[in-house]
Amino acid sequence: MLDAIARPFGLLLMFLYNITHNYLIAIVLFTVIVKLLLMPFQMKSKKGMMRQQVLQPEIRELQKKHAGNQQKLNQEMQRVYREAGVSPMSGCLWSLLPLPILLALYQAIRKPLTVMMGVADSAIEKGGAIYNALEELKFSGLANIEYNQIPAVKFIHEHFDVFSNLGIKGLQDMDFTVLGLDLSAIPNWHIWEFDWSAASKWWPALGLFLIPILAALFMWLSTKINAWLQRGLPGGISPEQEKANNSLMMIIIGPVMSLIFAFMWPAAMGVYWIVNSVVSILVDVFLTKLYARTMLVEFAEAEEKRKAREAELEAKRQEAERRRAENAGREAENTSKRKQQQKRKTEAAGKALEWQRAQNPEEPAYEPSRVGTRRYARGRAYDPDRYSRNGVEGATEDTSQIDESLSEELQEKLSAAALPTDTNTTPDETPVPSPEEPEDADGEEEGKESL
Repeated sequence: MLDAIARPFGLLLMFLYNITHNYLIAIVLFTVIVKLLLMPFQMKSKKGMMRQQVLQPEIRELQKKHAGNQQKLNQEMQRVYREAGVSPMSGCLWSLLPLPILLALYQAIRKPLTVMMGVADSAIEKGGAIYNALEELKFSGLANIEYNQIPAVKFIHEHFDVFSNLGIKGLQDMDFTVLGLDLSAIPNWHIWEFDWSAASKWWPALGLFLIPILAALFMWLSTKINAWLQRGLPGGISPEQEKANNSLMMIIIGPVMSLIFAFMWPAAMGVYWIVNSVVSILVDVFLTKLYARTMLVEFAEAEEKRKAREAELEAKRQEAERRRAENAGREAENTSKRKQQQKRKTEAAGKALEWQRAQNPEEPAYEPSRVGTRRYARGRAYDPDRYSRNGVEGATEDTSQIDESLSEELQEKLSAAALPTDTNTTPDETPVPSPEEPEDADGEEEGKESL
């Protein structure tokens, strides 16, 4: 799978080597071409980062305003980025793209026969033409040839006259040595083990040792220059961001990682890191100057919008304070229909009470809930007219003086309608009174008892 991904990069590197016949120049040109191919992504990423920098003053204001509400802060920040057409994740794509390219280049450098030259796998497997020729010439790295093909390519370079007669498609003569340095070799950091007796002995080891050091140094320089360019962008940089950029972790994590891997991989990978850092610095400076004028205009517009928004909010705040001052000490009227009806009812009851006191000043105040000496026997909210059809007007009737005894007319009707307890008549017949009891008096008393 990785070979298939690395195959296009291997073909490009092999093409450049065939043109220059110099492995170092081929690596340099390969790095520059890859950076140019990724230029549209880097331009978009750089522009997004600069636009985010323009929005930093507004973001800082939101952070102060919503310091205690992280959810509200995130919503407001998303709104600001959405209105400005900026994606906070725009820089992540560019930061992730170099990783697969780095792995693909490592695969191409590690397997030059199959990935760069395009030699068939069957030729280097056991029983293949290249495998058999290496075995005949007593090559010692046959056990590891499928994983690391660099020693085999070096051996083929030394005996290319033999392998050229095999007629293997794609097989070419490659020389990894440039200026006395074997760029396919892994640098040795044990500097105390170097042979310093002659330049021809210490230079190849020391030169390879310096490649990882330079790779880490240029990566650190790229980080510092990028931070310096951000500080000069419109809108400035927040103290938190400047502190994060200048933190020890951000400064050393990239250079240290490149230093470690450069001592673990072939020296050609270190050359790639050096050239990549140098080109990145040049591209960052160029893009910053290219977008600076546009960012200045956008920054001015953003500042104008921010100030207008702040002025609008300040005007609303002053208007709210003015209204609160006007309403201070005055109870706001309740516009609820139910409470308006209750208010009218209370006012009507108060007027009725005042009228009653004016008409009968010696009588006690009307208290519907009173029963004898118990003032709130029926409850504080008792209303005798709560079922009145007249609604509020019913509250004006004074029901405290209603006689609870029956009227004489009602008593007579009840007495006439009541049947005697002992009778032999039918309902249609007139009841005959008992001879022992008087008709009128007993009938009236019985009617009262029935009631």
